[in-house]
Amino acid sequence: MSRADLTRAARWAVPAWAVFATVNATLMWILPGAETIPFHLVWISFALVYGVRPWPMPATLAVCLAVAAATGVPLYWHASSEVIAFEETAEIPLMCLLFLVMVWHVRWRTAAAAEARLAAARERLAHEMTERFVRVATHELRTPLTVARGYAEMLQVEGADSDPAADLGVVVEELDKLSRITGRLSALAWAHQDPGAGARVLNLGTLVQRVGRRWAPLVNGTIHVDTVPAPVVGDEERLETALDCLVENATRHGRAPVVLRVRQDAATVVAQVEDHGPGIPPERAEELVRRADWSYSSSSGLGLMIVRGIVESHTGQVTLTSAPSGGLTATIHLPLATAEHPGPALRPGAAR
Repeated sequence: MSRADLTRAARWAVPAWAVFATVNATLMWILPGAETIPFHLVWISFALVYGVRPWPMPATLAVCLAVAAATGVPLYWHASSEVIAFEETAEIPLMCLLFLVMVWHVRWRTAAAAEARLAAARERLAHEMTERFVRVATHELRTPLTVARGYAEMLQVEGADSDPAADLGVVVEELDKLSRITGRLSALAWAHQDPGAGARVLNLGTLVQRVGRRWAPLVNGTIHVDTVPAPVVGDEERLETALDCLVENATRHGRAPVVLRVRQDAATVVAQVEDHGPGIPPERAEELVRRADWSYSSSSGLGLMIVRGIVESHTGQVTLTSAPSGGLTATIHLPLATAEHPGPALRPGAAR
C-alpha cells in the first residue's frame, strides 16, 4: 500500500470507528445479558484506531472518558437491573487502565523512533559536513599552493630571467590568500554547530549597525543602514560573522551602495543585505537556496556556505532574491525573541 493510500485510510479511520463504536454501544443497550461482545469490540476498535492515528494526549483522555461512559452506563444499568453480576462492572476501569498502558507504550515508541531519526540525521549531517569540508578545502587550497610553489621554485634557479622582489611579492600574496582561506575554512567547520552557551538575547538591529560602521571605511562609506530594534536569541559573534560574509559578498560581487536593513513582524526578524551589482538570474538564486550543500562555485565561494550554516543552527533561513536596484538581496530570517517566547531551542544543525 502506498503512502497516499495509508494517509487516506488514516483520514477515514476515526469517522469509521465512531460509527462502529456507536452501533456497538447501542447493541449493549438492546441486548441485556449479551453486552460483553459489543463492549469489547468498542474498546478493541478504539485501540486499533489509536494505533493507526495517534491523537494528542488531551484528546486521547477525553475520548477515553467518553468511551468509558458510553460503555459503562449500559453495563452499570444492567447490573442494577440484576441482569448481570455487579462484578462485571469492574471491566470498565480495567479496560481504561489497559488502554492507557497501551497509549503510554505507543507514545514511548514514537518518541524513541523520533529520537533515533534525529540521531541519524545528525550523523548524516556530520558525514556530509566532513565530505564538504574536504572537497572545499582541496579546491580552495590547491591554486594558491601551486602558484606559491611555482614562484618559490623559480627563485631557486640561479640566473632565472625574473625579478626576485616581484616574485617574492607574488609568493607573499598567495600565502596571504592561504591565510584568509584557512580562516574561512575554520569558520565553515563550526558554522553548523550548536551556539550553546554563547546564545543569548541580543538586538540584531544594533549588531547590523555595528557591522555597517565597521565596513563603511572599506567601501568609501557607501553603506546605508536602516534598522529597528529586533531581539533574537543567538551567538553574537557567529551572527556577526554571517553578516560580514554577506557584506563581503555584496562588496566583492556587487556595486555600491550596499544597503543593510533590519525589520521584524509578529514572529520573525528579517535582516537584509542588498547590493546594486549585476545580480544573478532568479533560477540561479533558487538553485543556491535549494541545494543542500551550497557547493563551491565561482560566484558564491565559502561565504554563503558559512552564512547558511550559522543561520540554520539558529533555526533560521536564508533566501536570495533580485533587488529592485537590479542587484542581489540576501535575507536572513530569524525567530523573534519576546518576553513570552524568549526564542526556540537552538539545534546543532539543519539537515535537508
